[in-house]
Amino acid sequence: MRVGRSSVRRPEGVVLIRTMSVDHAVALTFTECLKHWTTNEAVALKGADPEGIHEMRVGLRRMRSALSDFRTIIPAAQLAWMKRETKWLITSLGAARDWDVFLAELLEPVEAARPQDRRLSELRTAARAEQKRGYATARVAIQCLRHSRFVGQMRDWLSARRWRQPRPKDRGSLDKPIWKLARRVLRKRHDAALKLGRGFSELSAERRHQLRIALKKLRYTADFFGSLCPKKHTKRYFRALAQMQNCLGHMNDVVVAEHLLERMASAQRAQRALPRLVTAAGTVIGWHARGASAAAEEAEQNWRKFRDVGCFW
Repeated sequence: MRVGRSSVRRPEGVVLIRTMSVDHAVALTFTECLKHWTTNEAVALKGADPEGIHEMRVGLRRMRSALSDFRTIIPAAQLAWMKRETKWLITSLGAARDWDVFLAELLEPVEAARPQDRRLSELRTAARAEQKRGYATARVAIQCLRHSRFVGQMRDWLSARRWRQPRPKDRGSLDKPIWKLARRVLRKRHDAALKLGRGFSELSAERRHQLRIALKKLRYTADFFGSLCPKKHTKRYFRALAQMQNCLGHMNDVVVAEHLLERMASAQRAQRALPRLVTAAGTVIGWHARGASAAAEEAEQNWRKFRDVGCFW
C-alpha cells in the first residue's frame, strides 16, 4: 500500500487552560510530542514522502524544547537521558532531511531556470545517491533496539508520571497553575531572541544562526502555551515570528548548500565527474546567494516588526 501525504501527522495544538496544574500540562505536552514523532515513523521508513522524516524531527525538536521549558520540574537524571536520546535520533535523521531539502528547495528551482544544464543533472544524480545513504542511516536508527527502547521508556515515563519521582523538594510546584510558569518561560525565550538579534544588520553568520535557533525554540514554546491566551492576542505575535523565521530560513539556504556540497565533493574526490559537480555546485550556491541578499533586506524590516510586536502573555 502506498504511503501518501495524508499519512503524515502534523503537530496538533496542546490545549491548556490557565488554572490547569503544571503536572497536567507536562503530561499533555509530552504526550503530544511523543505522538507527533512516533506516528510519522511509518512514513519516514517508507521514504516516499520527505515530510515523514521532517515531521519526526520536528516532533523530537518540540520535545527537546519542552524539556527545556519544564526543566525545573523534571528531575535532572531524567532530563539527561531524554536529551541524549532525542539528540541521537535527530542526528540520525539529519542527513536524509538535509538532502531532501537540497533536492526539492535548493536544486529544483535552479534546474527549472537552467533546463539545458547537464551538469545540474549530474549533480542531482550525485545528490540522490547521498539522499539514499541518508535514508539508509535513518532506517537503521528507527528500526534499532535503542529507538524502540526509547519509545517504550517515554511511554512508561508518561503513564507513570515519573517526573514526580523522586519527590520534588517543592512538591507544590507541580500543583500550581501552569499560567505562571508559562509566562516566565515565554518571557525568557523572547528576551533571549531579542538579545541575540541586537544590531541585526551587523550580525555575523554564526550569530544569525543562533538567532534562528532561538526563534525556532520560541515558536515551539509559544505553540505549547498559546492556548492560554485568546487567539486575537496571539495572532499578531505568531505572524511576526513566522515572517522572521521564514526570512532567516531563506538566508540559511546558502549555508546549508555549501556544507552539503562540500561533503559531497569530499566523498567524490576520486571521481572523474568531480570538476563538473563542483561547477554545478557553484551555480546552485551563486543562485541562492542572490536570493539570500534580497532576503537579508526583508529580514531587517521583519526584525523591526518582531522586536516591536506586543507580547501576548
